[in-house]
Amino acid sequence: MSGGVDSAVAAGLLAENGYDVVGITMKMYAPSRPSHAKSCCGIDDFDDARASAAILGIPHYVLDFEQAFARSVVRRFVDEYAAGRTPNPCVSCNNFVKLGTLAQYADRLGARYVATGHYARIERRQDGPHLFRNECAKDQAYALAQLAPAQLERLLLPLGELDKAATRAHARRLGLPVHDKAESQDICFVEGGDYRTVLARLRPAINAPGAVTTADGRRVGEHGGIANYTVGQRAGLPAADGARYVTRIDAATNTIVVGREDELLSDGLEAGELNLIRAERFSSGETPVRAMVRYRATPARAVATVLAGGRLRLRFEKPQRAIAPGQLVALLDPDTEEVLGAATIER
Repeated sequence: MSGGVDSAVAAGLLAENGYDVVGITMKMYAPSRPSHAKSCCGIDDFDDARASAAILGIPHYVLDFEQAFARSVVRRFVDEYAAGRTPNPCVSCNNFVKLGTLAQYADRLGARYVATGHYARIERRQDGPHLFRNECAKDQAYALAQLAPAQLERLLLPLGELDKAATRAHARRLGLPVHDKAESQDICFVEGGDYRTVLARLRPAINAPGAVTTADGRRVGEHGGIANYTVGQRAGLPAADGARYVTRIDAATNTIVVGREDELLSDGLEAGELNLIRAERFSSGETPVRAMVRYRATPARAVATVLAGGRLRLRFEKPQRAIAPGQLVALLDPDTEEVLGAATIER
């Protein structure tokens, strides 16, 4: 229970359906400034979670997850930017904290399931769990696509069939004080909304200046640190005869490569850290899928090939724009909203 409306309603719906619910608020990091509308992990959020739990009549605990969060999420976040990639910390948090460390705590309590307020749907069938996108605009199945089948098996998603308006309506019906609370939208541990402040504090060398070049090696300017850029970015770049977009980040040489907009198009990608939720769908060579190369991306038709060593190759039906290494690529059924797996984009 983060203190927001989604997790509070998730707890309320479970309690109404006869589950024995325990509310857990995870203290992920220590804020250095007062909480605000888009933050979490502040005292106000803990109080909101506690008040909601009291109204629902369920026990509530605040647990210290700072070490696990720093190790599994923040450190990876910094390392990925230092390597010239663009990470998604919410994916790491779901994998290693919520369905990792929190699941271990659930084991000690004797709790069979971990529940969250994500907008996605799980169907439990004889052949295992099936993950589906929620049809509302807030669909969050992408952020859960790296969960292994064993993790999905013990995950409950009470908001799977709802949209945000319906969730707020349930909150009002349940008498929850968070029914109109503003939504947290920033990365939770990035206070003020600028991730670069976290990087500068934890890895000062990440802001070392370097060259901005074109694809043929011509130097056209200087950058103030590779972590300030991502593939597809245009702002903050020197004018370079039409080469106005970041097309590649070379961490080994501390170089930003720029090019024309058409140079952002890619007809394929390779990815690692492959997680197949429905592995049987990929047993016969090339597999048709729809692929999401970032959160909120429109799924694009592609052909997937599983490679040795937990790797994936995708070939797109139509070239895709600004594919960023470090981001997750989620694999969907070509004709339905089922999530078949995911991998971390490498190139």
